[in-house]
Amino acid sequence: MKTAVIRFGLSMLAICLFSANAEAQFTHTNNMEARPVHEYNTITMIGSPYLYKDWAKGSLTLKNGTVYQGIDLMYDQVKDAIIFKGKNGELRELLEPVQEFKIGYIENSQQVERTFRSGYSGDGVTANVFMEVLADGQVALLKRTSKKIFDRKQYSSATIEREVQENEDYYIAKGDKAVKVKKSKSSLLAAIPDKKDYLETYIKSNALNLRDDSDMAKLVAYYNSL
Repeated sequence: MKTAVIRFGLSMLAICLFSANAEAQFTHTNNMEARPVHEYNTITMIGSPYLYKDWAKGSLTLKNGTVYQGIDLMYDQVKDAIIFKGKNGELRELLEPVQEFKIGYIENSQQVERTFRSGYSGDGVTANVFMEVLADGQVALLKRTSKKIFDRKQYSSATIEREVQENEDYYIAKGDKAVKVKKSKSSLLAAIPDKKDYLETYIKSNALNLRDDSDMAKLVAYYNSL
């Protein structure tokens, strides 16, 4: 009987500790520091300022370790800002410092989840910008997509056309230091030269196209496995 009581007490203690930890980690979005969003007029815009044009479910990890899960997100790649829905459904731009966020949506009938992380710096990027993590480990393959909006007015026309143009840069990171690379074998191998022979053999035997994001990610994942 005494043993059963002790076991029950330990079980209740474990539940309380788990609940306390969950309360510390998973909080409500109305606790987050944010500001109202000035929405784009996307009706007359060519292209999208967002990673994905509709709301998608995602999670956030703040730099202080707080985690928010299952919230509706959009990622504004013009402002490099995370947009979420407030408690009354209003659009809010997150001001809290974010370490990492994940966003999932359906693309070509497939479930896609993408991870973005801050904290890397070097070769034209600072630690506050978000980089997409294509491969992770001892060495990370990162992709930085930045967008700009251009207004154009055709000759003899009063109509202003708005167009979103995007630029993509790729980086190899060791720790928090990022080095820009090109989508080519020579550039990638120069950034991770210590296993060059193994990597060249892997590229050839698997017919990797290093102008393709997924094949670049496969190469870096292989490097991390050696």
